[in-house]
Amino acid sequence: MKDDALYLEADEDITSAIDKLHKSNATTVQIVVPKRSTMLQSIINLKLLKKAAESDNKKLVLVTGDHIATDLAGRVGLAVAPSLGAKAVITEAQMPEDLKTADEVIEETDPEPPHPETPTPVPPTKGAGRPPMLKRRPLSEDSPPPPPPPDGPDQTPSPPVVKPPKVPNFGLLKKRLIWVGLLVVIIVGLVLANFVFATAKVVLFVQATRTDVSTTFSVNPTLSQSNLNSGTLAGQTVTVTHTLNGTFTPTGTQNIGTKATGTMTVYNAYDESSHPLVAGTRFAAPDGNVFLLTANITVPPATTTLSGGHVSVTPGSVQAAVQADQNGDTYNEAPATYTIPGLPSSEQSTSSGIYGKGSQMTGGTTKTVKVVAQADITNEQAALLAKDQGAAAKDLASHVPAGYTAMTSSLANTVSSASPSPAVGAQATSGSLQLSVAYTELAVKSSDYKSFVDQAERQQVGSANQIYDDGLSAAQITLGGKGSSGSQTFSFTTEAFSGAKLNTSTIATQLKGHRYGDAANIATALPGVTQATINIWPSWDGSLPSSAGKIKVTISVAKQ
Repeated sequence: MKDDALYLEADEDITSAIDKLHKSNATTVQIVVPKRSTMLQSIINLKLLKKAAESDNKKLVLVTGDHIATDLAGRVGLAVAPSLGAKAVITEAQMPEDLKTADEVIEETDPEPPHPETPTPVPPTKGAGRPPMLKRRPLSEDSPPPPPPPDGPDQTPSPPVVKPPKVPNFGLLKKRLIWVGLLVVIIVGLVLANFVFATAKVVLFVQATRTDVSTTFSVNPTLSQSNLNSGTLAGQTVTVTHTLNGTFTPTGTQNIGTKATGTMTVYNAYDESSHPLVAGTRFAAPDGNVFLLTANITVPPATTTLSGGHVSVTPGSVQAAVQADQNGDTYNEAPATYTIPGLPSSEQSTSSGIYGKGSQMTGGTTKTVKVVAQADITNEQAALLAKDQGAAAKDLASHVPAGYTAMTSSLANTVSSASPSPAVGAQATSGSLQLSVAYTELAVKSSDYKSFVDQAERQQVGSANQIYDDGLSAAQITLGGKGSSGSQTFSFTTEAFSGAKLNTSTIATQLKGHRYGDAANIATALPGVTQATINIWPSWDGSLPSSAGKIKVTISVAKQ
């Protein structure tokens, strides 16, 4: 006799267990059920297993330690063993009615329940009030199934075994439906990709001729309409305002020491007239240091006398207080003779002019400190503007209206206010500067700009050729002169590439629906085309879309 052990998974269902039972070639099959399995918690599943074993003429033994599964197995007449190789036993007693679970199947041969008005009397039995003990007996391989209990007044006849209904595997059915749905979605997606969403990109590489283009145009922000023939484009002035802040180190120096002072006698040996001198009149020492009168004075006239045939001149004189023109100890002068700069040379003579003789000049001291110079402000302003140039260009670009092209070479700035702290001339070791700057730039309508360039290029290329690349992206635009009303003149230079005429819409119509190889042959046979690349989506499709609108044809220039 051949034995076989079937091991079930914790989540295995009754259908899979029955399928394994049918496939087993053994005459006695031991089904090993894990403790976590709930398959044997249903009396329906046990009846189905028993029925399947009987239909295959196989003896079935459940190997489990679960008490509920053991009790339910006894109710349907299945043998149970606690482990593989252990003796299998089958329970003889039935479970009482009040212990039956909701999983029990009511079969056609089961007796009708008693009418509630005429309850069936239950004969008294020994030990009534508690469920009978389940007796077990060993089951040998050749022993017949347990005999049914004998008929008698105290025994309830067992209902005949009826074939249970087949339970469909809804889980397996659900999985199959999901796979069928996925297959349908994939098929529909492939159809849509091939016929609805299919696209193609065709790039034609053409041999082109280069033409150097040079022209001029003007932009006038006061005009509302461009005149392409005269090269005058209507424009707009784009303006943004930035506030800039910077710091600097003062580089100016200032002597904040004291000025030397003293007195001198001013003489008039020049003529017999008095000479008034105002405060601030300059007297220069022999070393070039200058001293200033601190008050107005009048120099008396000179007097002349004749003695022995000789004329003698007596200068008029007056005392005056003076101080040095600048601070510093270099103005501490010894007694010297001073001249008045600016007088005629005859009047500056120290013997026959107007001059002064000073006493000792004292009290001058030197102390140099750093102060804010105008050059510091000028340099910091230039540095701030240079640093902000890139940000200003980006800001202006973001304010250019839609549909307009900026003339970046027209970018200009105007400083509306400059506020240094501290002010120019003030003593400081550091300083700051705040600027308010307005940036401006001219912009023209992109359509007018392109039309003007096309017109200028076609005049040079000729009407028989097609312009493949107008060179706008690489054009050099430089600012010329400025006119009235804010207009400005620009110089335009670029390289244009042209060749045989190719209509991309017509080419797309010629290529639609063709296989890849045929489409490539058609494209490369076009005039001026040296090479063609074709990209089809989806990639597995070997033909171009049947609609010309889904084919994008572009021209790439082989520049020379």
